[in-house]
Amino acid sequence: MTIDWTAIDHVVITCADIKRSVAFYGGVLGMRTTTLPDGRTEVHFGRCKLNLQPAGRAFAPARNAGRIWSANICLLVENGLDPVVDRLQQHGVCIEQGPVEKIGALGPVTSVYVYDPDDNLIEISEYRSDA
Repeated sequence: MTIDWTAIDHVVITCADIKRSVAFYGGVLGMRTTTLPDGRTEVHFGRCKLNLQPAGRAFAPARNAGRIWSANICLLVENGLDPVVDRLQQHGVCIEQGPVEKIGALGPVTSVYVYDPDDNLIEISEYRSDA
């Protein structure tokens, strides 16, 4: 069974100063800025978004608490997460979290989280059919 990869949905950027980052992405670059109920800030452009994460604060999975990484990337698939989960299991890759419901750049997604060999967090998501 093949996996139908489609796009990058979002990237998380660790920021030393959220206000300064919002001024850059929202003001200088003109991206649309939103703040979520849990305090996270997002900037949207086209069909993508950047999550601006304050340094020292992490949002799930638990292994991320207090760490700063070089990348947290969300990749999109079509035709379900089952082929992804099967392939990860075949290769002995630990699923850190998921499948869980999250919010992507365009609405609700179902996601699984894994770490790559460099300890970057990789989220693999599919948009829910009701999105």
